[in-house]
Amino acid sequence: MKKLIVLSATLLVSMGLAACSSGSSSSSSKSSSTTSQTSNAKVKINTGADASAKVPAAGTLMMRQLYAAPHGKQSFAAVNVTLNGDTIVSAKIDEFQYVKKSSDWTGVPNSNKDFGKSYPKGQFLIAKAENSKPYSALMKKEAKATHTWEENETAITNFVKGKKIEDLKADVAKVKDTKKVSDVVSGATFADTAGYLQAIYDAATTGMVAEGIQTTDNTITEGQVLAAPHGTQSFGIVTVAMQGDKIANVFLDEFQYMPSKDFGGVPNSNADFGKGIKSGTVLASKRANSEAYSAIMKSKGKATQTWQENSNAIDEFAKGKTIAELETAVSDLKGKKKVSDVVSGATFTDTSGYLTAIISAAKAAK
Repeated sequence: MKKLIVLSATLLVSMGLAACSSGSSSSSSKSSSTTSQTSNAKVKINTGADASAKVPAAGTLMMRQLYAAPHGKQSFAAVNVTLNGDTIVSAKIDEFQYVKKSSDWTGVPNSNKDFGKSYPKGQFLIAKAENSKPYSALMKKEAKATHTWEENETAITNFVKGKKIEDLKADVAKVKDTKKVSDVVSGATFADTAGYLQAIYDAATTGMVAEGIQTTDNTITEGQVLAAPHGTQSFGIVTVAMQGDKIANVFLDEFQYMPSKDFGGVPNSNADFGKGIKSGTVLASKRANSEAYSAIMKSKGKATQTWQENSNAIDEFAKGKTIAELETAVSDLKGKKKVSDVVSGATFTDTSGYLTAIISAAKAAK
């Protein structure tokens, strides 16, 4: 991804760093929205939560994804949890925050294109996972951090692997009660560790659902990438679980600035994170807002299927296939007038772009 060059990010980010480190202390699209009021905005927040989502029984992998605010008001997190029944197989967390444009940082895909036109003036959106090195340098400078952002997130996600969901709930309480986080979560020093664990618990119990393959074997590897599968106005986050050389589970979502009157924004859209963006818009998840986004697809592009239906078809097509088989499918799509001839149920003109993003995530699995 291109790096955009301007001023130092220190002033913007340092305000939120004090709590970063401390030596103490089949798929579902139905989702919940809440309305919140702050001094700067009144917007709906849509985390993607759906406590009534249909989930498969034990013996089938599934991914649940939720958007949360585990650390302050300047960022939001994408929390992905892979489960088999009530056992947490794996978890991934990434956080997104605006920083002043600088050669030190790498922006999310399409930051230098149409998507970036809605950014606060002089800033751009970064993912902390990809920018762990510069973000951690600020954590060390401003908050005396002894561990990097990546080291903390790895400690937290490793801690939850293999746990039962209810056991994790008890662990959240333990972390809140302790003076030294690492006494409970080995290797973690974030003062907000309880917030991250709570976000994983919430995702595991209320997140949007993507059903994977049937298996009792929880031995998987996972990859997560940011991509631009569909034009220049959005970016995607794609998570893939691999079992051996085959794709076992896929979760796909995209973020785009959409009208705030019709869409629920990501967490903290009504707080510091939402300040300064293009007036009348919120950064929204397409999956969490599938109904609203699909209405635009129908109105503007005469779409016959919803965003969620297309995403489901692509996910289903990828499951059980090898990377080589998906690469062949991408090649087969070239020149095809009817996408569904290759990917049953899909009508996205950019279906090959989504499959390419899945391939990238699969190759990143470890």
